[in-house]
Amino acid sequence: MTLHDLRLSRRNLLGAAGALSATAFLAACGGAGGGSAAAASQLDIYSWADYFAQDNLTAFTTASGITPKITTYDSNDTLSAKLNSAAGTGFDLVVPTSGWITEYASRDLVQKIDHSRLNLSTLDPSLLDRAYDPHNQYSVPKDWGLQGVIYDPRAVGGDITTWQNFLDAGERPGVQGKIRLSGSGWENVGVALWADGKDWNTTDQSVIRAGGDRMKDWVTRTKPQFTSSNVDPIVNGSIVLAIHDQAGARRAIEQNPALRWSVPGPTSQLWVDSYAIPKDAPHLDAVYSFLNYELTEKAQITDTRFLGYPTALAGLRGKLPPGIDNVDLIFGGAGVDLSKLTTFVVNPDTIPVYQEIQTELHALS
Repeated sequence: MTLHDLRLSRRNLLGAAGALSATAFLAACGGAGGGSAAAASQLDIYSWADYFAQDNLTAFTTASGITPKITTYDSNDTLSAKLNSAAGTGFDLVVPTSGWITEYASRDLVQKIDHSRLNLSTLDPSLLDRAYDPHNQYSVPKDWGLQGVIYDPRAVGGDITTWQNFLDAGERPGVQGKIRLSGSGWENVGVALWADGKDWNTTDQSVIRAGGDRMKDWVTRTKPQFTSSNVDPIVNGSIVLAIHDQAGARRAIEQNPALRWSVPGPTSQLWVDSYAIPKDAPHLDAVYSFLNYELTEKAQITDTRFLGYPTALAGLRGKLPPGIDNVDLIFGGAGVDLSKLTTFVVNPDTIPVYQEIQTELHALS
């Protein structure tokens, strides 16, 4: 079944959900699971820290009697290890990044989504049916971000519009040593691959290693940092060129308007953090009830304002209230075409190569 084959009656019912209170919405849905969702008093969610607006969590609990209990992780590697262990069997819902969905599905760690119990018609079509999860069999998009660059144009000598510009800027006097790269090997090697017109999802390890060699040579000369995502050093000028997402860029530019942000060409990364249901989730009715609430227009707008990342709601930009500062940056900047961006897909044959290169990059910086 494709995403466009969702049940018409469900679509019509939930299309008006944004205008309903949480209580009325859940009542209309019958608890999203035949009226039995209220049988669960707790929903165990394993997620990134501070990833749900408290207003939404409180409203859902008031409406359903179900309290979301959120346990947090700091990386997809940590999530993967948990799902592979006995300690991961009690979770009802997880929020992996897009590129890991294929790997989790292939290892039978997550179950297929029952589309008859959800309304996905409110979501942005450009975030659905992507290569990492055709027809969204195992995931539902929550929010998304981009790999771009924050920079001081006075220090780097002008605008950065391509990844080759980024590499060239890093070698300028006064920029060396004031650069921040990503904490992920595939994101750093991706810079060199994209600059050379290569695909970071290639299965050819020689191509990946060639990109890694180019980055190792560049790192030897430019001495970048691999620090946290704290934007303070970017704001105060300790860092003048940094790989970052758009939420961090927005925070930095609000404090230092002289800074600029770009998503360099010819392509860059689109990541989508997605809802997925562990294979043995104990409270499925509660899961679908929670997802149906989170997918309402009101809840997605609330989460966007809280996170600084756009949720997956179709037409979200036009539905945000007026007066939000630097609203363009929430969506990656004016003119960003999501269809031209790529998503990294974890491949067990190549991910060790990227991780090995990242270790080498650290040693050279």
